Amino acid sequence: MNFSPISTSRRGVALLGLGAALSMSTAAWADGQRRAGDVLSYAMPLGVAAYELYQGDREGAWQFGKAFVVTMGATEVLKRTTNVERPDHSDDESFPSGHASRAFSAATYMHRRHGIEAAWPMYLAATYVGWTRVDANRHRWGDVLGSAALSAAATWWLVDPKEERRVTVLPLIGPRGAGVEVSARW
Repeated sequence: MNFSPISTSRRGVALLGLGAALSMSTAAWADGQRRAGDVLSYAMPLGVAAYELYQGDREGAWQFGKAFVVTMGATEVLKRTTNVERPDHSDDESFPSGHASRAFSAATYMHRRHGIEAAWPMYLAATYVGWTRVDANRHRWGDVLGSAALSAAATWWLVDPKEERRVTVLPLIGPRGAGVEVSARW
């Protein structure tokens, strides 16, 4: 192939333009992800509290409030006493992540109060919030994991599983015959 200087410089300009466009779209995408994580970290606990109040579970809302306050209080104390520098070197309040603490507080509450079936989507969302903080170079994965552990400890300490009325009927088949076992939990 024979390239003339004009076509080579046009290609160079085109490649530079493409590179600039991609870098700007990547920066916009990253900024959008960071903002999504910011919003989600507040929306998750607000959504959990609203859900419990809508369902009429005042006791659950109260327990969530206590666990959330303990989690966030402990997060702030640890941020100011551990003096872990952020990856972007902006300050020394990296551990644990406040965003992740808020999000994991909502997820662990749903797990403790309502079971893993209700919580797994919340855990995915909380992990996404943590990823946005790592991707923004504001935290390390250890900061996110510390937040998850802190949230779990506060929640398992202060939240009781919701007892539901449940009747279980199990068929029994044995060497002496068949029957049914009925158990109730109130």
